[in-house]
Amino acid sequence: MANPEHLRILKQGVEAWNKWREEANEDILPDLSGADLKESDLSAGEFPFVDLNHANLTKANLYKANLISANLRGANLAGVNLTRADLGEADLNEADLSKSNLEAADLYDADLSNSNLQGARLNGACLEEAKLCGANLRDAKLFEANLAFTDLTKGDLTRAYLRMADSLMTNFENANMRDADLTFCNLVGSNFTHATLTGAKLYGTAKDDWIIRDVKCEYVYWDEKGENRSPKDRDLEPGEFERLYAALPTIEYVFEHGMEPLDPLIMDRVVQAIREKRPEFDIKVDSINARGLAPSIKFTVQQEEHKEPALQEVHKAYDERIRRLETEKERLYELLGQAIDKAGDVKLITAGPGAIVATDGSTVNIQQHIHNALELQKAIAKEPEESESFAKVAKKTALNIIGGAIKDIAKGQVKEAAKQIIELGIDLGPLLVRMAPAAYAFFKSIGA
Repeated sequence: MANPEHLRILKQGVEAWNKWREEANEDILPDLSGADLKESDLSAGEFPFVDLNHANLTKANLYKANLISANLRGANLAGVNLTRADLGEADLNEADLSKSNLEAADLYDADLSNSNLQGARLNGACLEEAKLCGANLRDAKLFEANLAFTDLTKGDLTRAYLRMADSLMTNFENANMRDADLTFCNLVGSNFTHATLTGAKLYGTAKDDWIIRDVKCEYVYWDEKGENRSPKDRDLEPGEFERLYAALPTIEYVFEHGMEPLDPLIMDRVVQAIREKRPEFDIKVDSINARGLAPSIKFTVQQEEHKEPALQEVHKAYDERIRRLETEKERLYELLGQAIDKAGDVKLITAGPGAIVATDGSTVNIQQHIHNALELQKAIAKEPEESESFAKVAKKTALNIIGGAIKDIAKGQVKEAAKQIIELGIDLGPLLVRMAPAAYAFFKSIGA
């Protein structure tokens, strides 16, 4: 709750507030947490901005507030409602805006350098010419946001939500995204015209119909760790990035009878085999859709004329591998179950997603279902038992539920496992969202 005295002074107006801050002991940090300040005019009169630096505004209501040029440097704005607020030219450097609601907010020319926007809602917001250097935008909701001319240098946009079904594109026109981390972002339809993408990390991105006209890009990183520069020994020529990645022909393999846990890994091996056999295709996995009645995996190839022969190669290679695996599938799942039951003797292999080595030395490879379930298990295990997270369900019970879900996945019962995890999320949702957001969202999408 807000400090009543601090709130009383603020409601006297910007002049009175700024005078109090100037005269008050520097150790006094304003506490306006939970305050209802909707539609407040905090940028009026003789004083051009309100001084709220390092103020505690957690969960405050600033709906449609006028905060033009406000000094919010280092302020705690976690969970704040800033819907339709005017933050033009505001100083939000190092501010905590995690899980805040900035829908349709005006952040024109605002300084959000080094701020924390993890899990924030920025859909429909105007961030034109804003400065987001080094900002944490992990898991932020940015669909339909206008980030034209924004400086996102070294910004972390890992798993940021850039698009929802039927939504308008996210606008990155003329944005500076040098060294930005876009790992696992959905960039479908996003506009990067004239943007700078040099040094961007693009592993796991979905790029259908993205617009990359006249981008400035000398090199990027396509590997998971962002360590392997591409191209390795030279810079891309002007226009080369666009020619290589603007509109690569796409083929789609549809799993008409549903996708099983091993299928993405099998397809990864299929692609490797085809790349060795037919290098001219330059075939790559583009995206995996595990939902719906007809889940599918999309691939890109270099030329339009490669689409049909490449798809034939995919069908042929996949069918051959499935036939060879059919008699071994139950044994593989059984071996995986044994490995999971002996967690202390199991280790993840970084060479491949979700690779697990069992105690007998043999290797069982599965796809991201297991990896994500283990991420949730680790998140729960790390949380102290006396934490508020376990107010409704005991830590031991939570770990047992996740363990049961992992066993179900090992048997191919992914939907059932997802339902268990979603049920657990009713009580542990905040913990799972905070510590393993991508893994939790993954199972929510499967069990929905």
